Amino acid sequence: MGAMNQLETKSTISAAIELQNLEVKYGGRPAVNGLSLTVPAGAIFGFLGPNGAGKTTTIKTMLGLRKPDGGSVRVLGYDAVSQSLEVRGRVGYMSEVNSLYDSLTIPQHCAFCRSVSKQWNQGMVDRYVSLFGLPTNRKVGKFSRGMKSQLALSLVLGSNPDLLILDEPTAGLDPVARHQVLNQLVAEIAAQGKTIFFSSHILSEVEAVADWVGIIRDGKLIVCDELDHLKQTQKVLKLTYVELPPAAEVTTLRGLPGVMSLEQEGRSVRLLTHGNVESLSQTIQARPHALRDVDIVDLDLEDLFLTYMKEESNGR
Repeated sequence: MGAMNQLETKSTISAAIELQNLEVKYGGRPAVNGLSLTVPAGAIFGFLGPNGAGKTTTIKTMLGLRKPDGGSVRVLGYDAVSQSLEVRGRVGYMSEVNSLYDSLTIPQHCAFCRSVSKQWNQGMVDRYVSLFGLPTNRKVGKFSRGMKSQLALSLVLGSNPDLLILDEPTAGLDPVARHQVLNQLVAEIAAQGKTIFFSSHILSEVEAVADWVGIIRDGKLIVCDELDHLKQTQKVLKLTYVELPPAAEVTTLRGLPGVMSLEQEGRSVRLLTHGNVESLSQTIQARPHALRDVDIVDLDLEDLFLTYMKEESNGR
């Protein structure tokens, strides 16, 4: 797919997360396979991949909840294996499966969390509880799934973390609640210069808030880049020929610099490109085979994600 990692060119930015050749195995099979990733401090980083790609395993390894079989993991400058307590003291973590107590109310949860958090911010919790309209005197066991997710997020934010790691943070939330969560996260957390690292299957919400994205599949990093740069440099070039292009022409197109992949259906050819698509378009139009139409198509994050998944399946 080509080297897409632009993160490490920003050497002046300290790293919130550094993974080097991370290997994690389950039953002898790799769940994370040579993953290297650097997330700058202050980034809003969307971590994407299909089910079973290794996202949750990677996150658990960052938190010191799973020991790596190879490579290194540093979070906020700490070694995630030998300094896991220091990592967890400065990181807020929320997963799709929360760890709330059904028999406790919100104030009772806050009292417990305050007793174990060195940086507890009750005002932050109160703000989110009010925003979500959560009943403070009702036992959590009577909450809906969405309400439990909202409370779990409120409590995580109350720990005043330097790094927020969220594994499917909006699972179970309705669209209005998802919008509230994301907007508030960006407004209150990212604006403080803190780092957010989150995974989600809802690509539109990732695109709305993330400034960096990393995509993994089968435990391997496929692409990692600033989202705006990724969208600026990767486009689709749609060609419609007057006559069916010969096989030799299609082979030539496939090998042109900047062409990542090619799909053909009759007289129509679709090229996924990287780099200067305008220059590539001019090069193709100067070739001897007549074209009826040439269109440059912008890709949103979902288009990019699906394209990468397809290309990996095709063995590129």
